[in-house]
Amino acid sequence: MDYSKVAKEILELVGGEKNIETVAHCATRLRFVLKDESKANKKAVEKLNEVKGVFSNSGQFQIIIGQGAVNKVYKELATIANIKESSTSEAKKMAMKNMNPLQRFARMLSNIFVPIIPAIVASGLLMGTLGMCTTFGWLEGDSGLFTLLNMFSNAAFIFLPILIAFSAAKEFGANPYLAAALGGILIHPALQNAWTLGGGIEKTITVFGMEVGMVGYQGTVLPILFAVWIMGYVERSIRKVVPNILDIIVTPFLTLMITGFISLLVIGPFGRLLGDGISVGLNVIYESAGAFAGLLFGGLYSSIVITGIHHSFHAIEAGLLANPEIGRNFLLPIWSMANVAQGGAAFAVFFKTKNKKLKSIALPAGTSCLLGITEAAIFGVNLRLVRPFIAAAIGGALGGAYMVLMNVAMTAVGVTGIPGTAIVESASMINYLIGLVIAFGGAFIATYILGFKDEASNEVEEDIKEEVEEETKEVKVNSQVIVSPMRGKAISIEEVPDNTFANKFLGDGIAIEPEDGLVVAPVDGTIAHIFETKHAIAIKTETGVELLIHVGIDTVKMNGEGFEAFIKAGDKVKAGDKLLKVDLDLVKEKAKSTITPIVVTNTDNFESIEKLKEGKVDIKDEVIKVNMK
Repeated sequence: MDYSKVAKEILELVGGEKNIETVAHCATRLRFVLKDESKANKKAVEKLNEVKGVFSNSGQFQIIIGQGAVNKVYKELATIANIKESSTSEAKKMAMKNMNPLQRFARMLSNIFVPIIPAIVASGLLMGTLGMCTTFGWLEGDSGLFTLLNMFSNAAFIFLPILIAFSAAKEFGANPYLAAALGGILIHPALQNAWTLGGGIEKTITVFGMEVGMVGYQGTVLPILFAVWIMGYVERSIRKVVPNILDIIVTPFLTLMITGFISLLVIGPFGRLLGDGISVGLNVIYESAGAFAGLLFGGLYSSIVITGIHHSFHAIEAGLLANPEIGRNFLLPIWSMANVAQGGAAFAVFFKTKNKKLKSIALPAGTSCLLGITEAAIFGVNLRLVRPFIAAAIGGALGGAYMVLMNVAMTAVGVTGIPGTAIVESASMINYLIGLVIAFGGAFIATYILGFKDEASNEVEEDIKEEVEEETKEVKVNSQVIVSPMRGKAISIEEVPDNTFANKFLGDGIAIEPEDGLVVAPVDGTIAHIFETKHAIAIKTETGVELLIHVGIDTVKMNGEGFEAFIKAGDKVKAGDKLLKVDLDLVKEKAKSTITPIVVTNTDNFESIEKLKEGKVDIKDEVIKVNMK
């Protein structure tokens, strides 16, 4: 690969040096923040042989180059365009500035709610399980076991203000522990339970001549969001005037005191009123508009995803669940229909297109939609071809209308597609599955009827074929066996919580959920590249296999902290040689996941990639077999 030539081509196609705000790179991708993204020629970039994929997300224009090559292209790019290197976290901050106010607001809510989704999902699953047990008579409603399970299932919603407060503090620049204490104030046992008050008389007290309603905010969303936002300003303002020697005593005391009064006197009542208004308003639309509401919401959802505003919906859905008069998430099944419809359209593209590169993207992208992950299908296939995206909107509208007609709802947030069956109300399970078929099938058929302009290019395919033939000339053996570089659990590459790996944009392979932080060489070969932050290593074998070991997901942002390397680029290694030592506890704390993909990055050069083992694996257990052409 001529890295200088690739860098020059990319620079020209993204609009030139003057259109670049900043650019960073991780182990596989160039991450541009552009001043005007409309000046970037996305289609032309995608046609570059060295480019494996292009998509725009969260204000970043991302170009997938592949391990090893990406840092070399970046280096040439930085030299040619005189670009100052920035970290991925800095790029994300710059990307936020490129968003409009509505997108920034949505991203802010996403940053707050995504970390607490596991707790809400767990509670929703418990609620669904409990409902199923009582529906089928497996559990009595007055039994001790029911009482415990009911307590487990609603705990996350009762204490939701504390969860939100802790997460929101990081976004609003407040002390997370003070914020959690503020959340505790809003649900203190001295306050009447907002869930059980019902039509009873609301208790009030008089403070400084003002009446304060002694009603708690269990399960609410907006009051604590507003309160922590105010707390951030209060804390920073106090810290500016308090001497450093008194800061640890005076600042927390005054911050909690002032914000506590403001929250109970003003923010709480206003926030509850606004939150209930949104929830009730959506409920009225849902009940009065009927199937039309489903058509509208289901048809437009994917268009909203493109803007990024859908990230704010977690807050609305949590409000629906927390509202004692509603207590069910009737929006998420509609979003699920829209997501699965994108998969139906992508599958239709796979069967209809003659473009091999598009086929290789459409199938895994469509499959991921069935699991609720749509970005690859939307940005890599359907929106790129336009008509399949319209077809997906049709499928989503049909499925959404059916969800409303059948009154399907869920008991949690954050899970769609087939996994969404785990949180669907038990009485609605059959109708949910029927809806998935309607959405998927409707989009598939609509794509075939509407058609699309195929991107088949014999010239590009011949170039790829010649490149593959050139790279495989030296291969003399029938296969190459790769062993596990870590102890733990081997899982399918599709289960990796990162679209680039899960959709096999970088190639096929497996992943390991590690038990400890020791990483050894999975094969005899040469260290082609070790990333600067030590989280990713590329190895090339004598048989031509190019292997990437990427320890954890989003570990690039750790900047090497917790990673100790025992090799350098150019070193010869044998299977079992020590490569890295990783602090997994630190990875769990600072990165998205410890799951470690092991990927054959030049998969297309070989006949097939065969998975030899899944489940429990030890170091040097055979896990992959690369079959030569």
